Amino acid sequence: MLFPDDERQRQAYVARLWERFYPVYEEAKLGEPVGRSVLLSIMRTAAAVDSIDKAEIGTRYWGGMLAGEQLKVLAAIAQSQPNRASWNAASKLVAGQTRSSRAVLYRARGKFLPVVHLWAAYILRGQQFAGDAARGYTALDDIGVFVTEAMALLQWGTSFKLDRKGAEPILDRGTVDFWVPPPDWSPPAFRAGWPRDGRLGVPVLPEAWLRRVGTKPMKYS
Repeated sequence: MLFPDDERQRQAYVARLWERFYPVYEEAKLGEPVGRSVLLSIMRTAAAVDSIDKAEIGTRYWGGMLAGEQLKVLAAIAQSQPNRASWNAASKLVAGQTRSSRAVLYRARGKFLPVVHLWAAYILRGQQFAGDAARGYTALDDIGVFVTEAMALLQWGTSFKLDRKGAEPILDRGTVDFWVPPPDWSPPAFRAGWPRDGRLGVPVLPEAWLRRVGTKPMKYS
């Protein structure tokens, strides 16, 4: 999510997260131990980059949040008034919320577009991942549910478009290589009592908010 445009840094960052997570994973017996060859590969990948600047991580996190907020707001507009839903309309509202310029929002969307559905799903779930032991819901279950939520957003975005000639989907698979899970991935087997079921509650915007984007459909972009 943080490095959609830099594969080398992305792999190193994920490898370092694994280095911290794996001892907890194995000690808690959350699943099968990872093979020695895999662990060696993770360590080599982590060592390939000298350091990952914390300031850069913070900047990238904020950029991802700005991109995800735009998709979240766009989906909310579509829930309320589909004929007004566009990236332009969403960025106009997000600019007011975040005090960010439209140019900054445009750049954030461009950089994080391949993973924008992940960021929007992350925002819609309150920016958190958590298990619930009392309900038999582990942190790994929650990650699986998060991916399910993000894929639902991607499916919506690749099918929704304005009802006019020549309009393209909000998320166009023909121009962007969106992140998707591996082909052998499958959603978790949902159980009664789990706190999440893979469905996201997209808000409906009040009329006062919709008036900020005008009474006519904004130019699609």
